[in-house]
Amino acid sequence: MRDIISSNSLFKKICLECGKKYHEEDNFCSKHSELIKLVYIKDLVKICPKCGKKYPKDYNYCGIHDEAIKLSYIKDLVKQCPACGSKYPKNYNYCIRCEWDEPLEVIGQPAPPKRDVKIRDIKFKPNKYYNFRSYPNNFVEFDDILSEENINKLNEFNFTQSQFDDIIRNIRLTHKSNFEKLIKEYDIDFNALHILDKMLLFSKCFVKTEYKAGGGDLGHFAFNEIHIDDRLETALQISTIIHELSHFILSEILEQMVSSILNTNKTDLLEGFVYYTLMEDDYNCLIDEYCAHTVEGRFAVLGYQDYGSYKMEVNKFLNENPEDLISIANTIGNTFAVYIKSIMESFINEELREEIKDEFLLLSDLKKYGELKYETNNYFSWDKFSQAIRLILTKNIHDLLSDSQEREKLMEYSKRFKENN
Repeated sequence: MRDIISSNSLFKKICLECGKKYHEEDNFCSKHSELIKLVYIKDLVKICPKCGKKYPKDYNYCGIHDEAIKLSYIKDLVKQCPACGSKYPKNYNYCIRCEWDEPLEVIGQPAPPKRDVKIRDIKFKPNKYYNFRSYPNNFVEFDDILSEENINKLNEFNFTQSQFDDIIRNIRLTHKSNFEKLIKEYDIDFNALHILDKMLLFSKCFVKTEYKAGGGDLGHFAFNEIHIDDRLETALQISTIIHELSHFILSEILEQMVSSILNTNKTDLLEGFVYYTLMEDDYNCLIDEYCAHTVEGRFAVLGYQDYGSYKMEVNKFLNENPEDLISIANTIGNTFAVYIKSIMESFINEELREEIKDEFLLLSDLKKYGELKYETNNYFSWDKFSQAIRLILTKNIHDLLSDSQEREKLMEYSKRFKENN
């Protein structure tokens, strides 16, 4: 009869080692070779704040962790993490079980009033959250980041596909965490938002995103800031967000790679170095633009693809370089685009894509299919792609070492990042 009764209410005892529950007549756990005496569940009156494991009152420290974590009485848990629900005694101020970095809430305290805020007015600097691990170095001087040892590391480029995949996954998960932070902090009903506000919030969780005051361009990305023109039709604002966001994610991928290779935390100088690498080389700029246009086109209705700024970069590049290099740049850019699209598609599902499509169908412009000739299905395997990334990161190092004006330009970029971060 006992085997067919599974109600937890019949379990009165538990093994502290493995957590298996038993009936009252049992005295020892059957899962261990040694005798582990069972304890009554009702006697578990203490808890570990770090892992949540419960203990009887005669225990003082948790046995799971290397460091000594003092147990608390369950009745004394008066604070709670608003993100994961973990409970703590009054001497804890922040959650140690999840990445939520806001103070704990007092249990039973009235919730703060809802914040009536427009998505465009939300001020959020997410860059600090895109640091996935701690490194021993913090390179803030030119001679440190481009020391002979570090240049050799960049040239050797010992970076694996698995490490690269980890970066892509961490960017995706960090964005998800930031999104959940803003949803909770501003009490946002996401499903009730217009598609433009959804995409604006999507972007703000990656990088500072604002509307610009003027200027002739549709939008731009620089120094961890995206600016878009709110005079554009909604569909074109969305396309601009996706385009500029692609520039940011490509930069972020390279920053994380350099951070790992050089064993340094992501500093303003490191971000300036990656920005210099992408902006101050015509070929790298061509790759970056092709990638951004390709990702943008993935989410636009067929016939509204636009490779305008890419074509400008092509014309500039061909003034001094052979045409056969263009297809290679496109393949490198498309390989980046494959990964960036995978990050975006974890958020932009079919339902959101239909909402985006509806906005494109409101445009009065006729569809133009000529831009599709610039698209490619070619992409590189990891071996070739990693070598391409190595060249992107190293081809301008000689200029930085030999030309003081180029070094000054890099340091100025570093200052701009410091201002915005």
